[in-house]
Amino acid sequence: MIRRSQDYLAAMPNLSLTGLSENWLLKECGHQHWLALAHLFDLPLPDFREADGRSAYAAFVAIRVTQAQLQRISEHQPFSLHTTLEAAGRARFVSQHQLCVGEERLASVELISTLVTRQEQGNNQSACRSGLFVPRAELINPMAGRGLSELAKSFRSQQWQSLWGIEHNRQTDSGEVTFRPSPMGHFNGADFLYCAHFQSLADEAEWQLSSGQQLWQTADRLLCYYGNINLGELLRYGFRVWQQQDGQLRHWLEVTRQSDGQRIADIVTSKTALPASRYRWVGR
Repeated sequence: MIRRSQDYLAAMPNLSLTGLSENWLLKECGHQHWLALAHLFDLPLPDFREADGRSAYAAFVAIRVTQAQLQRISEHQPFSLHTTLEAAGRARFVSQHQLCVGEERLASVELISTLVTRQEQGNNQSACRSGLFVPRAELINPMAGRGLSELAKSFRSQQWQSLWGIEHNRQTDSGEVTFRPSPMGHFNGADFLYCAHFQSLADEAEWQLSSGQQLWQTADRLLCYYGNINLGELLRYGFRVWQQQDGQLRHWLEVTRQSDGQRIADIVTSKTALPASRYRWVGR
């Protein structure tokens, strides 16, 4: 098991209107996962290469955020991120991240990845599993991330039943938003649509379909990934369930490529209402 810890001071780059930015948190957890993965492979930097020299990257299969209280982190506040990473198989890796202020945990984030490379240069739809594997069999813990892995499989096969009060068999079309992701803001240095921006676009779609009169803070979120897009392609964010009552907002949306109608992600979210007049101090 690889362990890492990092300390931070809350400032404008990692804050949002409602406390710590969930998007920043997902990016940073992904970054810590990537650095820990290099350590697992005994590499000084996460520069993974196929035998033919092609780059390989960590493609995230699923991300789960639970018990988040990001509104409790405000400007100039110290906080830390504690990371562990294990190999769950020859080519599957699981990291756990605990967001803490002092000894108090304010969120848990779990990520599952596999290494991928492109079969066709410049075509993100040609991404496939890399030929790189865990260097030593004794590093594999087949139970690592088992719960999230099984949940992600049930979403991919559309066999899931319910999550956070959302029931699969009660879906209705609750609105749709179309995006053309930007190369300057949504794609990463590996030229893929960045995993964390699936979340940020989900929040943008939510904001466009809501009244805009209420601030919401994520308590729990699940992102399951099945594919990616090429530059210039359109994405459809279709809400299949939208439930809003008693200060709670829950929704499930499917992300599809408009070019071929392929479903490339499912996102399930549970949020809590924050009073706009005192959002930084809710829950204290």
